[in-house]
Amino acid sequence: MSNRVLGDLLQKMGLQGGLNWLRKKVNYTRTVRIKGAEVRIPSIHGMSCDPTEPWMVELLDKVLQKRSGLFLDVGVNVGQTLVKVKALDPEREYVGFEPNPACVFYTQNLINVNAFKNCTLVPVGLFTKDCVLSLDFYSEFPEDSSACMIDNFRPGNRIYSRAFVPVFQFQSLAAILGEKSVGVVKIDVEGAELEVVKSLLGLIKRDKPIVLIELLPVYSVDNTFRQDRQEELEELFADIGCSIFRVKKTPFSDYAGLVRSEEIGIHSDLTRCDYVILPVDQLAQLQLTTDLPAQKSFIPTGA
Repeated sequence: MSNRVLGDLLQKMGLQGGLNWLRKKVNYTRTVRIKGAEVRIPSIHGMSCDPTEPWMVELLDKVLQKRSGLFLDVGVNVGQTLVKVKALDPEREYVGFEPNPACVFYTQNLINVNAFKNCTLVPVGLFTKDCVLSLDFYSEFPEDSSACMIDNFRPGNRIYSRAFVPVFQFQSLAAILGEKSVGVVKIDVEGAELEVVKSLLGLIKRDKPIVLIELLPVYSVDNTFRQDRQEELEELFADIGCSIFRVKKTPFSDYAGLVRSEEIGIHSDLTRCDYVILPVDQLAQLQLTTDLPAQKSFIPTGA
């Protein structure tokens, strides 16, 4: 019986403790298809890349066709964006920044097992200064995708553990890119978007990349900390001649186009957290704002 089948059986039987033990103790590799390309997904001590979000596959497919140049991934986690980019454009040069050492360990294994080409993984975060920060974990899992470096971003939430991680201004690391132009930037950093964009501002002005960014909700007018940061971020993009578009999704999480957002506003809808930042003077050329038909994007092919 395969590890995956055994895991499914344990879950159906309600043996969650046994399933968690299995995930942490038994390493295995499964294969998924993303847009027809086979990608090997290792499970290592319970850590695994789950390439969900079919809307992101469709959006990346469209974006990568519109923009050549390096793909800069800020907030790699366990390679969810990496596998999509490599399935869609295997030769695309990829540089990822990730401060969580557990995620760096896993993603390097993911790169190796797939023999991905042109990949550089940098084990640091991007910030507005060179220093060491506390990365707070809000779950027991070492790859916790909600881990945050911003003080008071989730007041009242239990912090399970902390890790001290290095962060740098992009300018301190720019030599890693050399003279290469950046075509696409993805930012998913759980609250540190303002600092990352400030750090990358010179690059964004120079190369005018397409920016894919997750912005978590403000939730209420009382959360002035998040609201002030969100408004400052909106002003930064407006000042450099960029417009903000929200990613529309179907109920099945497929891509349904982009809609211009005059302001992000205050909301609590977690399906409205994904945005695309486009240079205003290139909107006609890019033609990324037309709705697309929904379709399924990735299919598991077995263990």
